[in-house]
Amino acid sequence: MKIRSLQKKNKSFLFYISFLFLIASCVNQSNNNANTTQHASHRKDTSINVTADTANRAEDFDKIPVDRNYNDISRYVAGMRAWPGSPYAPLENDSAWIKFHRNFDASWKEVTLKRLQPMSTWAATELESEQKDNLNIFYPLSGPDILHANILFPDAKIYHLYALERNGALPDLAHMNAKQIENYITAVYSSLGDVFTKSYFITLKMMTALTADNVNGTLPLICIFLVRTGHEVINVQYFHLNDDGSETPLDKDSLGIHHNDFVKVYFKNNGNTSVQMVSYMKCDLSNNGYAKNMALQSFFTKMPQSITYLKSASYLLHYAFFSSFRNLILSKSKTILEDDTGIPYKYLPKDKWNVCLYGVYETPVKDFSGVFQTDLLKAYQDTILNKPKKLPFSLGYHWGSSKQNLIKAQLKD
Repeated sequence: MKIRSLQKKNKSFLFYISFLFLIASCVNQSNNNANTTQHASHRKDTSINVTADTANRAEDFDKIPVDRNYNDISRYVAGMRAWPGSPYAPLENDSAWIKFHRNFDASWKEVTLKRLQPMSTWAATELESEQKDNLNIFYPLSGPDILHANILFPDAKIYHLYALERNGALPDLAHMNAKQIENYITAVYSSLGDVFTKSYFITLKMMTALTADNVNGTLPLICIFLVRTGHEVINVQYFHLNDDGSETPLDKDSLGIHHNDFVKVYFKNNGNTSVQMVSYMKCDLSNNGYAKNMALQSFFTKMPQSITYLKSASYLLHYAFFSSFRNLILSKSKTILEDDTGIPYKYLPKDKWNVCLYGVYETPVKDFSGVFQTDLLKAYQDTILNKPKKLPFSLGYHWGSSKQNLIKAQLKD
């Protein structure tokens, strides 16, 4: 999540971040019923209720009822042809959707060849042990980026995403006119532009793109990434996180408009019966926000050891006002996979972590100051002791030069 126009002085930087959190907390999260999916005629097994336990236990995911309407909508707004029986197939005849479909296919083909396929091949070798461990994926400061997390860790049962953007909902295509649909898919394609070219979302752009009047939150983009990577979205549920860390299911298709409401998307690979889940919560993870959020504190205290993924994280975990969450990550991670924008190298001592370096360490881009890591540069330069490995894909802020880095830190026994 790149934050632009930062000043060189840390004081100005802190002020800017504080202002950003204030903006995020004021983003309109009104319950817009016109944007929810409420068509029972296209659902299956709706008599089966999703309880808090069933929704949260990986072993019970196969009991989640299948509601194909979510997948049908996801495929349409992802520019993909409908499956047989979809009520939205006739909408594909619209000239705006045909253009959207062609443009999306072209962009997706390019990003797949240049980034996603090399990432998948690299991960099969370099993250082999993590993929076999099959632990939950903990991805804070993520935005809606289930895309790269799933490519790197394709078989994880649970992915936890946290960021500042709103939860939102899928569009109600059946009650939208042609112009509304055209505006929606145009906004979708626009919101994904930075991911196609740079591999990350820009925070301030996302706050505008994901308002109720545009794409309406992270949920549509999460679902788009899932169907575009060969998955079927089988259900979407909203929950409230209680102060004791427990979860309460919300009414069907609730937008999750209250503090500590969040959304879960259940999905599976096409042709695979194993169900996976990605949850997303809008929240403030700075020291100030985290200290006030008893529910998150309780939930994270109970959270099992996980694999943490950090990418394009605006160097927030370098600063004192994110120290609480940085310590949480260090205490809950079996493996941390990150670029230099995540947890600073100095917090990964060799007596506690086995660290493997990939790519090239480059001076941080000009938008960020005070975050250059001299010790990390020395580690990369020590080719005898550390032996940095090549990184066969570009993923991060240096997308223009492709001088990217990744750091894998494995907790020692």
